[in-house]
Amino acid sequence: MSRLLVFDLDGTLIDSAGGIARSVNRTRQYFNFPELDEKLISSFVGNGAKILLERATQDVHLPVTLDEAVKIMVQFYAADPLFHTFCYPGVIDGLQQLKAAGYTLCIVSNKPQIVADKIISGLNMDDFLADNIGGNSGFPLKPAPDAINFLRQKHHAATHESLVIGDNYTDLAAAENAGVNAVFCRYGLGDKMKYPAIKEVDNFYGLTRYLTTGD
Repeated sequence: MSRLLVFDLDGTLIDSAGGIARSVNRTRQYFNFPELDEKLISSFVGNGAKILLERATQDVHLPVTLDEAVKIMVQFYAADPLFHTFCYPGVIDGLQQLKAAGYTLCIVSNKPQIVADKIISGLNMDDFLADNIGGNSGFPLKPAPDAINFLRQKHHAATHESLVIGDNYTDLAAAENAGVNAVFCRYGLGDKMKYPAIKEVDNFYGLTRYLTTGD
């Protein structure tokens, strides 16, 4: 049996608000629409690329289908995925400590797989991870529990030995749907809403400390 940690990506491991906003605004510019404020775009994050762009184009009429526009946005994003995108303080050292402590570390993100892969590699996180499941990798998006359940089965992790870590209600709801506990990252981009968490942390240092010492 293993102790499984399932991390969200945006707002949990990485601050990607600038890169996400740029991909959205490049898409809007492509269709000759004005740019949106980065903070407004950040408020749209958490439910995958399609809903992100749907929310970010409510004020305009797209000349193509939403699916076609999403493909354009993902192409813009994948061309420069590390633009204004950084690991939060303490993430790299924390992942190293958690792996050394015997945890199996995985990511389940609603971010498109091609972008997630490039970011994880570019920020030197891939050596710590056993799996990375992105938003279009064959599993339903969070809050569906399918990807979490798959990782639990693959890594032989019982529900009480599995933990979801994220900054948004989609992460906490996915944990609840999978029957596992969750930790909420208050420093991220999202909103906890009504969903339960066994712990709330203000930074990644606090998360690492909690997972290694129980404090």
